Amino acid sequence: MKSIFIDCCLGISGDMLASALFDLGVPESIFLDNLVNLKIDEDLKLNFDTGDSEGINGILCTKTKTQIEESSRSLNDIKNLLLDSSLNNYVKEKSIEVFEILAAAEAIVHGNEIVDVHFHELGSIDSIIDIVNVCSAIDFLKPEKIYFSNPPAGKGTVYTSHGLLPVPVPTVLEIAKQKEIPLILFEDKFIGEITTPTGIALIATFLDKIGQPDNMNIKKIGIGLGNKNFSRPNFLRVLLIDKKHDCITNNNQPLYETIISQEAWIDDSTPEDIATLIDRLRLAGAIDVVCHSVDMKKNRKGICIKAIVKPEDETLLREVWFNYSTTIGLRENKINRWILPRRTGKHKTKLGEVSFKQSMRPNGKILIKIEHKDLAKISLNTGIPLDEIRQKLFMELSEFYEFND
Repeated sequence: MKSIFIDCCLGISGDMLASALFDLGVPESIFLDNLVNLKIDEDLKLNFDTGDSEGINGILCTKTKTQIEESSRSLNDIKNLLLDSSLNNYVKEKSIEVFEILAAAEAIVHGNEIVDVHFHELGSIDSIIDIVNVCSAIDFLKPEKIYFSNPPAGKGTVYTSHGLLPVPVPTVLEIAKQKEIPLILFEDKFIGEITTPTGIALIATFLDKIGQPDNMNIKKIGIGLGNKNFSRPNFLRVLLIDKKHDCITNNNQPLYETIISQEAWIDDSTPEDIATLIDRLRLAGAIDVVCHSVDMKKNRKGICIKAIVKPEDETLLREVWFNYSTTIGLRENKINRWILPRRTGKHKTKLGEVSFKQSMRPNGKILIKIEHKDLAKISLNTGIPLDEIRQKLFMELSEFYEFND
């Protein structure tokens, strides 16, 4: 399953993100259809053109239209506009969610009720299209997870409909606070806004995790350029990544991966409860679970239970720990490991069908491990000792060297 990593460390706005998603491979028709489905301005034209920013090539989104006078829009105005459109339900819901996040922040900043919030720049046709374009592009890609880098705070001041404001503007700060999105500071010659309210509201809407994924098998890269000219490159990039570890490689070399270790020490559960917990952890997807006795405070004997899990399963396993054990704390650590390329499969033999695990050493030698439960089943059915069955099956499987799925 593919995910996307949105690297916005140099800044983020709605049009930059839409441009990067276009460059990633979202068809232009997705964006052009939005103009028709929104039913707001037949004369508006949307263009995605190749450009560069201080030598970095990417896509720049521009909009051209006949001059029209825009008034401010309330949240309900924008909701009605979106609900009355021909956009699909996902795009409608996500676009409304973005504006609700903006409205909640604006209400706090200005001391108003949400229903009394009126958007000025944020309610313009340009902003509405940028938000809808991003939502429809995400709908097209349907990523399993969306990662964002920390957006930059920026510095200096910016002119708005409310006059001169400090950067980050109050709405950006409020969304960052409400949604717990850390802003980063770095040495930058540019003085002005580089994370816009629309940009951070889109982060808040689609964010699954802040930070770069541990492992990135990069499939495609999209570059979106900003409209402002800086003394440095002004772009945002989106990486289409595949986090699935494909354990079959062409060079037979061990694979390096990051997994999660989850551990708790428990001294107030019965052995039966511990056994049930271990079963639940394994059923929930733990790679393996081990336990051993430990001496805890007040000289009490306890059990140390440790599960190793895939990063994509850590949240689910965490819920198992807290819902089905007596622990009130859980230690987690990222650990790295090397694994041999392997696969599992089934093979019909003269003695019956058996499951096996096949792995390959760096020297090309293939190892086969037959599932013990299948050996035991054959032994019970035939009366043949396990060792004899194992030897016969190894002889039969010795020619089974095919190693691709």
